[in-house]
Amino acid sequence: CIGQELSGDFNEEEVRKGADNVITLINDQDSEGLRELCTVRMREALTDDVLKQIYEAISEGGQFEKVEDMSVAGTTDASSGEAFAVVVARAKYEIKTFTFTISFTKQMKLAGLYYR
Repeated sequence: CIGQELSGDFNEEEVRKGADNVITLINDQDSEGLRELCTVRMREALTDDVLKQIYEAISEGGQFEKVEDMSVAGTTDASSGEAFAVVVARAKYEIKTFTFTISFTKQMKLAGLYYR
């Protein structure tokens, strides 16, 4: 889904800052902060158990060092026609590197969060 132009409804700099903020909240294990950013559907999906699994997986990478690379693109939900900003960020940790895929709505609400 990466590759589409970012919709003019988004400010790329704001999207990048939003992604940085999400990664910081994950590193800080700030569940409340993350949930405040979320859409209703995403808030319901990020249960305490889900967040615990994310935090445990990320902590296996060791100490966070930096975001090495970040690309921003757009995508449109085929069923609703809603536009999203999608950020793919490579975050370097002491032991390993994770790739986060973070999606935002036009209102800069967190609509998707994946890592590998």
